[in-house]
Amino acid sequence: MRVAPYEAEDVLQELLATHPDLLAGGQMTPDVPRRWLLVRREFGVPDRDGGAGRWSVDHLFVDQDGVPTLVEVKRSSDTRVRREVVGQMLDYAANGVRYWPLQDLRVHFEQTQRDVGQDPQDAISRLCGDAMITVEEFFTKVAENLRTGRIRMVFVADVIPDELRRIVEFLNEQMNPAEVLAVEVKQYLAEGYPGKTLVPVVYGRTAAASVKTTPQRPNLQEMRQNADDHVRALWERLEQWARQQGRTLQNAPSGVRVLSQSGLRIVQLYPLDAVLCFNLDPMRHRGHESLAASCLASLRALTAKTLTTAYPSVPARDAVAGWDRVEELLDRLSRL
Repeated sequence: MRVAPYEAEDVLQELLATHPDLLAGGQMTPDVPRRWLLVRREFGVPDRDGGAGRWSVDHLFVDQDGVPTLVEVKRSSDTRVRREVVGQMLDYAANGVRYWPLQDLRVHFEQTQRDVGQDPQDAISRLCGDAMITVEEFFTKVAENLRTGRIRMVFVADVIPDELRRIVEFLNEQMNPAEVLAVEVKQYLAEGYPGKTLVPVVYGRTAAASVKTTPQRPNLQEMRQNADDHVRALWERLEQWARQQGRTLQNAPSGVRVLSQSGLRIVQLYPLDAVLCFNLDPMRHRGHESLAASCLASLRALTAKTLTTAYPSVPARDAVAGWDRVEELLDRLSRL
């Protein structure tokens, strides 16, 4: 077999979109296999005013830990594969961390998955190996990673120049918790054989970079203590409602949940985002279409915020102000 260049940059981009395990042959660290799902190709990085910004990153993925993975693809024949692409990637990362709206990320992800015939909820469950985690919960984790700067920047090319490799290794050693890597994906062809073999190699995982620490997620007590007045008031009302119903709230890494009589997760309070999320899609999947529609209408009457149809999240301030209606919804949903 012989090494062959890619016909065009789009070919390598499409391969990554459909086979994200090419990012380091299926794992980013020696011990922890990585899995990814595509959020969107050509994802625009907004500016401070919410505009489209100057550039778009070639691919935005998320891994099973909710770490956003920004991927920029260049062929070795493109002279920008060296310094210019590094500056662009740092621009993406700096502005994406600050200005990407969580709801936009989730909406783009759901649309991308539906475009390839995948149910977004099923895709998240397979990615995380947890049938109980919801799309809303997962993207709350994505938001936490963005807030703390826990992102991954990956440069992909058929040949990684020595100059780019040295830059990547330097940045990866200096940046924490962000990770910077380069992936070389060589293409091998054989005469008379219609297929191709792709061999990825990762650069940037030096000994110095391996000692990075992962930011610790605050526990529930810390979340409650540090939350604003509206979140604490809503938390207390949820606990009071649960006691009246003879129930307890279920603790979760990102907040607390309310379960129905059958064990269905119906509502989550996310203290870090100061929202109360209603799980309407799981209700629809169980045949409760009319109930989900009625709940969505009631929630939209509570807030001026634009709500998604699948997992609408009401700001804690609005949930407290409209608690009578929220309590009525809890009573109805808890009987499922």
